[in-house]
Amino acid sequence: MELGGYLAAKSEADHYDRELRREQEEIDTIPDSEAAEVAEILAEYGVEPHEYGPVVNALRKNPQAWLDFMMKFELGLEKPDPKRALQSALTIAIAYVLGGLVPLLPYMLIPVAQKALVASVMVTILALLIFGFAKGYFTGDRPVWSALQTALIGAIAFAAAFGMAKAVQG
Repeated sequence: MELGGYLAAKSEADHYDRELRREQEEIDTIPDSEAAEVAEILAEYGVEPHEYGPVVNALRKNPQAWLDFMMKFELGLEKPDPKRALQSALTIAIAYVLGGLVPLLPYMLIPVAQKALVASVMVTILALLIFGFAKGYFTGDRPVWSALQTALIGAIAFAAAFGMAKAVQG
């Protein structure tokens, strides 16, 4: 999981770098076409030709600002944080371990498997309710609805995994 997060963030950074080089080459080799693209972009925002002319000229005088403008407004790309790949990998790894411990902890503490299963289900649903509530609270969604939705989806996933394990087992 963490490798996937790392590779996704790394791919995003690599894509940005390729597009940056391509855009820089276009600014260097076909500046008039690139200036026309700036004008088109500004026109899409309702800026009139007499208003965007000075902006286009100012960008042509500042190649780095011109490149940044094209990356953001033509391609819709923001410069990725170089530390993002490692942060993503670590975040996913920690979340995976902590999230995996929630349903497993009862099995570590309760010696009877049947009782541990019941405790695992209850602890996991409680954790999903708490997580869903927090998610809803911090995203501005309805926290109670978010909690119930998260717990329901988690319960369905649990039931599917449990059913598959039973089917394979017997």
